[in-house]
Amino acid sequence: MQLLAQRDHSSYELTRKLTLFFSKKIKCAEDDYPEQLTQLKTQIEHVIKHCTQKHWMDDEQYIEKYIFMRANKGYGKYKISLELKQRGLSSDLNKKLLNIADINWSEIAYQQLLKKFKVIDSKNNQQKQKVVHFLTSRGFTQNDIKTAYSLLT
Repeated sequence: MQLLAQRDHSSYELTRKLTLFFSKKIKCAEDDYPEQLTQLKTQIEHVIKHCTQKHWMDDEQYIEKYIFMRANKGYGKYKISLELKQRGLSSDLNKKLLNIADINWSEIAYQQLLKKFKVIDSKNNQQKQKVVHFLTSRGFTQNDIKTAYSLLT
């Protein structure tokens, strides 16, 4: 409960934290450890299920909040999707929520360009490559990058 009170957690994060914390507390013979760990994981699954049923945690809501938080920090769909996948969340759910999110990704890419590059010469190929590389590394799609670049010229 304390972990959920501090901030939102995905089911994967909470499972990982609880397993790590309580696995250190297991005191038994080495031979019994795998069995104790299996029992612990089963108990944690029940706790996660209970928290989900009580609506104390919701992976879909977590993903939605995470998408808007990272978009507001200037990251694109690809980067956010990768981060969510690294957090153990469903790729299908990530893609679905990213696609229905009411976010103007091209505008965010454009704002990041203005912030990073004070002056951009549209005829300078080397600078254009830097712009494309910068926005790609921030996780924007090629269409978002083209749109953002066209807004500059």
